[in-house]
Amino acid sequence: MNIQEFLNLMRKYRWLIISVPVLTLLITFFFVRNLPKEYKSVAQISTGLLDPSRQVASEVQGYSGPDIIIKLNQQFTTIIDVMRMPKNMSLLSYRLILHDLKNPQAPFKPLSNDIKNLRAAQRQEAINLYESRLIKREVLTPLDNGKLMLYDLVMSMNYDEESLNKKLNITHEQNSDFISVEFLSPNTLLSVFVVNTLSNDFITNYSLDQISNKNTSILVLDSLLQKKEAVMNDRIRQLKDYKIKNGVLNLDKQSQIIYQQITDNENKKSQALVDKQAALAALKSVNDKLDGRFSDKYLGAEVISDNQDIIHLKNKIEVAENIYLDGGYKATDKKKVDSLQSLLSAKLLKSNDQYVSDPLVAKQTLVQRRISLGIDLEKTTAGIKDIDQELAKLNAKFTGMVPFDAGVQDYERNADVATKEYLELLSRYNQTSLDKNIGLRLQMVQEGVPTKPESSKKPLYMALSVVASCAICFFLLLIIYFLDHSINDAKELKAATKGNVLGELTFIKPKNREIAKLWQEENPDKEFSLFKDQIRLLRFEIDHLLDNGNLKVLGITSLESSRSPIFTLIGLTYSFASLGKKILLIGNDEIAIELKKLKIPTDQSFGNVLAGSSITADQSITFLSNDLGSKSLLENRHQEGIDQIFNAFNTQFDLVLVYLDPVNSLSAIKEWIYFTDQYIALFMAGDSINKLDQEKLVQLNEDQKFAGWIISGVKA
Repeated sequence: MNIQEFLNLMRKYRWLIISVPVLTLLITFFFVRNLPKEYKSVAQISTGLLDPSRQVASEVQGYSGPDIIIKLNQQFTTIIDVMRMPKNMSLLSYRLILHDLKNPQAPFKPLSNDIKNLRAAQRQEAINLYESRLIKREVLTPLDNGKLMLYDLVMSMNYDEESLNKKLNITHEQNSDFISVEFLSPNTLLSVFVVNTLSNDFITNYSLDQISNKNTSILVLDSLLQKKEAVMNDRIRQLKDYKIKNGVLNLDKQSQIIYQQITDNENKKSQALVDKQAALAALKSVNDKLDGRFSDKYLGAEVISDNQDIIHLKNKIEVAENIYLDGGYKATDKKKVDSLQSLLSAKLLKSNDQYVSDPLVAKQTLVQRRISLGIDLEKTTAGIKDIDQELAKLNAKFTGMVPFDAGVQDYERNADVATKEYLELLSRYNQTSLDKNIGLRLQMVQEGVPTKPESSKKPLYMALSVVASCAICFFLLLIIYFLDHSINDAKELKAATKGNVLGELTFIKPKNREIAKLWQEENPDKEFSLFKDQIRLLRFEIDHLLDNGNLKVLGITSLESSRSPIFTLIGLTYSFASLGKKILLIGNDEIAIELKKLKIPTDQSFGNVLAGSSITADQSITFLSNDLGSKSLLENRHQEGIDQIFNAFNTQFDLVLVYLDPVNSLSAIKEWIYFTDQYIALFMAGDSINKLDQEKLVQLNEDQKFAGWIISGVKA
């Protein structure tokens, strides 16, 4: 979005932007000038939800953290919603209509025609019906229109629920214990009556409804409580009978004792088995030692070897002595006997020194140990057998308790469920009874009182009307901006055509389009001065364009438009003539009409020139009509002849301007373009380029003779 373009659009429609808010302001003032004064009355109701001094049992007990806030908000919202219910609003409607019916001389509002048309009997009947419905607290609906139009009478005074709710405001401020009831009306007494009556009726009815609901709940809970108590007592009795029948005192304790005894005996058995294995191992060791006395030193295994050596030595000594005696007491034999005696003495001494303990004592000890171990093993084996017998008894007793335990658990579970249900209902019964006596109690802490009229809202309504109308204008302009594809200046034209733009010409009002006066005026106003400067700049650009190639024939075309570009063409022609150049202008009848205003002859025709006639040249501007009848340019004469004619024009005139038909028309424009040196296109500001024109633009941009665009009628 181009901000500058949008601002230009706003400038274009500035009178609309100004006039619409002003008109809206006047209309609003006309409607609000007779608005009556309004009076507001406020009544406040205390709920006690946030007032600790009024709480015996909290309404939000059991809640914590954010849950408390949510619960309190729910309660406040519920109270407000109940106040707005049709049943409560109907009571207010009854009281209002009854007030006006009973006090026709001082009603809250001017009596409606429906009430004025009531006869005295009908009025009294209506009063009786409304009072009856008020006592019964019946809701007022359109179906209540019968012989007397009860609903229509209320609506005629705007006392119906919908009308009252428009002026009624019931709110609760954050962190406040109060609910505010506000009503706005043209009568301060009416406002006071509404807030006080609605608040008092609501407090009374709400309290009655609460007590009624609590009583109903208590009756239901009491009935359920009696049933649950009977079920609980029956379940407890069944458990008691089962225990008596099966001789069960305390099955849990008994099973715990037996299980502990089984565990102790299992531990004893394990220890006895360990002791038995130890005794067997020790007995085996003793037997092995007793059986291995020929190998164990401490049992005399080495003594046997030494004794055999001593016996062997004694035998040798005996043999040697016999030889000595039988041999005649030879010294050698004697020496041998003595030697053997020495060996025997040494062996005996060695044996006595080596064996200080008696092997028989050690063996006796092992024998006694084997006897002792055998006795212990028999005792341990007998103990294990006794433990097994005891375990068998305990396991049998424990197994016999399982069916009883299952039965007791089943009865106990049923009794526990019944007891919990009973206690839960008892708790709810007690809580409901407590709530009935000390629960939520609403009370009015501030009655509505007459007040001064509220500040007038007339300025606010008028300001809002102006703001709303300005906003509507703004959005309408936005819509126009986005839907408007018109091209309004040279920058937009360049972007749309993607071609060269030679310049732009400002918009001149039709009444001021006298080109001679505009050009000759010495002190033109700002608008004319800008136009002259712009056309001079264009003249320079075109002059520079033609001088580069020593060209003289310039074609001027355009896009079809509802506005004529002739003024731009005449102005451009006149600007060149003001330089003292001789200009030949070839154009249509529309151009001829404008040139007649400048007293330039327009009776010559290009068709006559093609036929061989000569032309009479003027000192500044010479005009030739391009009307060739029903034939095209080349149909009138061959190309070489036309070239000769344009060559003669180049010699006779300084500049030849050929006005061409629009490029998007069906005319034979290409034949004329062929004989021009360069050509330009005029575009009227405010026009748009459609898809068909885009194809023509592509052809123009590809044509080397096309020099560029001029946009005319640009508005500041």
